[in-house]
Amino acid sequence: MKYIFTNGHILDGTKDMKVLDGHSVLVEDDKITGIVKVNTVPDGFKEINLEGKYLMPGLINMHVHLAGNGKPQKKQRDNEKTVKLLMGTALSRAVTYKVVKDFAKTELMSGVTTIRTVGGLADFDTRVRYDIRNGKADGPRILAANEGISVPGGHMAGSVAVAANNIDEALVQVDIAKSQNVDLIKLMITGGVLDAKAKGVPGELKMNLRWLRLYVIRHMHLDTRLLHM
Repeated sequence: MKYIFTNGHILDGTKDMKVLDGHSVLVEDDKITGIVKVNTVPDGFKEINLEGKYLMPGLINMHVHLAGNGKPQKKQRDNEKTVKLLMGTALSRAVTYKVVKDFAKTELMSGVTTIRTVGGLADFDTRVRYDIRNGKADGPRILAANEGISVPGGHMAGSVAVAANNIDEALVQVDIAKSQNVDLIKLMITGGVLDAKAKGVPGELKMNLRWLRLYVIRHMHLDTRLLHM
């Protein structure tokens, strides 16, 4: 299909982006092929009149937990307890997975066309990724991590990350992540903001850096570009 988007205010995503008026966007087979200044609709193109609305490139969200909606919390919750409840039965897991899919759709409807997940529930992130690719769900392109790897008392341990007590447990979790065909592995090596219970905890080193060298580079021979910390 060929489309021409007319009568809109265009934000083209360049470094010194300014609103571009009096131009139209040509799309062929789901790819933008040109931004042109035309007054007529080319042969073979279907016109979509934006009626003065704005048109911009899709946004990219680089830090997403699809298990949450991103709304601010009035008070800190026990995320580990909540996750155990949500994942406790087949029915609750099915309901939770639908909620996760809905959150992915919300990202897309908000103008975000690519997301990177950095900690989630079980294998839900990759499952949603496949459902979107196969046309079974609406959502953005997903670079999926599934569950992150943390340590006891570390950031998100027990909720969207697994707490590894030692190198061997961490290796097992890396193998699980690889078997789920993740796009990246999330390492929770420091304390986090949302679950901090004392001043100074966010950013505090929780995972021995020796672990990173051992199980990520020497043992697993992973491409370090797949890592996110």
